[in-house]
Amino acid sequence: MPRANSKFYNFRTRVWHKILRRPIHLKAAYDSKLKNPKLTVVFLHGISATSDTWRTTIRQFSKNPDLKDVRFIALDLLGFGVSLQSTWLDYDYDDYDRALDAALRHLKVEGPVVLVGHSMGSLIAADYATNYQPSFDIVHLILVSPPVLMSEELAKLPDKVYTKSYGSLHRLANDEPVMEVIANFIQRFSSFSSKYIKTPAFGRSMDNIILNHKNYRTFTKIKVPTLIIHGHFDPLVMRSNLKHVAEVNSKYVRFVSVMGHHDVSAQKRSKMLIELKKVLREEKAK
Repeated sequence: MPRANSKFYNFRTRVWHKILRRPIHLKAAYDSKLKNPKLTVVFLHGISATSDTWRTTIRQFSKNPDLKDVRFIALDLLGFGVSLQSTWLDYDYDDYDRALDAALRHLKVEGPVVLVGHSMGSLIAADYATNYQPSFDIVHLILVSPPVLMSEELAKLPDKVYTKSYGSLHRLANDEPVMEVIANFIQRFSSFSSKYIKTPAFGRSMDNIILNHKNYRTFTKIKVPTLIIHGHFDPLVMRSNLKHVAEVNSKYVRFVSVMGHHDVSAQKRSKMLIELKKVLREEKAK
């Protein structure tokens, strides 16, 4: 049973965090704990997933001699994995941004930081670096498969269909046969896990993060170097929206499309690796 379904757990965490205002921080499922790193890379997963999304990526990158001076951290987002799960959380950008900032402080992160996000994790990384006032030096963003909707006044038919389709996912959560079909479809293309689909974290994150039309404006306002990586055959992300963002914010945002679907494929890891090596060289040259 998910912890969020426990009345005592909800009461205890509500008192501790909401009433007593103790900070909530995302839990680190992995931390290489490198001393005096030249660069710290923080990985954020997508909706209805965990930091396991990054297991293969971190294993490969950790073995690369060119990245021996890099600290790798994989965090579980609120409501997923080992991080706080509770019915009283809003699971909006304010909750996620504050918890991310608190996590980096708790982990005593120092020096330049690269945020790497997948799917919803990309949206949170972009919002944190753009709309929040980070306590850290965010020098680069690598955003894998971000599901960016156009602003409402610019939204066209594909965006509207996307919003209607995915916005209904959690409302169908009690219909087991439907959810099984949906979960099996999405799991073909991503690290999505159906076990979270009935939780408050899924429904509220879907509404407040993924289907938030303000994401487009956020991406056009990014002021740190950013690489967006898209999969050619991704059925969950609209390529045209990402290309449009890169055109509007060409000073900071680059867009590349590679073979693959929504998940973190070998081709996407290759692009990420090249980008991290480039950022590391730039930081060492400063």
